[in-house]
Amino acid sequence: MGIKINRIGHVGILVSDFERSFKFYTEVIGCKVTNRRKAADGSETAFMRFDECHHDFVIGTAPEGVDVTEPQGRERLIQQIAFEVEDREAYLDAIAHLHKHGVKPASKMLVHGPEGNGGINGSGSRSFYFFDPDGNRLEIYCDSVKVRNGEQFPREDIAEAMKAFGQV
Repeated sequence: MGIKINRIGHVGILVSDFERSFKFYTEVIGCKVTNRRKAADGSETAFMRFDECHHDFVIGTAPEGVDVTEPQGRERLIQQIAFEVEDREAYLDAIAHLHKHGVKPASKMLVHGPEGNGGINGSGSRSFYFFDPDGNRLEIYCDSVKVRNGEQFPREDIAEAMKAFGQV
């Protein structure tokens, strides 16, 4: 048996232009700053939060000579960073807010799962993807289904009902 983990504690990324990324994550995404530090070598780190937790997200200056905007091999090191919002209204507000700040979408708005033709195993969440200033793919989402302990996903009765209603 593994460790019982409740949620992701925080995500940390390296950025190519600290000030540009700091402004993006505080002014566009809306992170609150818990602590911002500058080291003797000029590199910076910012610990940011969404609510009361000390930090949910951390950005730091990339080491000299490291280009974090380039893929590492075939893929970028970070596949995505997903930010959950409370409900559909907050989801739509987030889309409007990002548009107002000139953020370009990386995909159309999606519904993962059978309601959006995404298959029976999808989370059901509404989501959209966009990029931060360094090209890291970000996601805003809401309405993800719950998987209760010990249940298969999807439950057999739900899978049968979805098939009956032509969702699969």
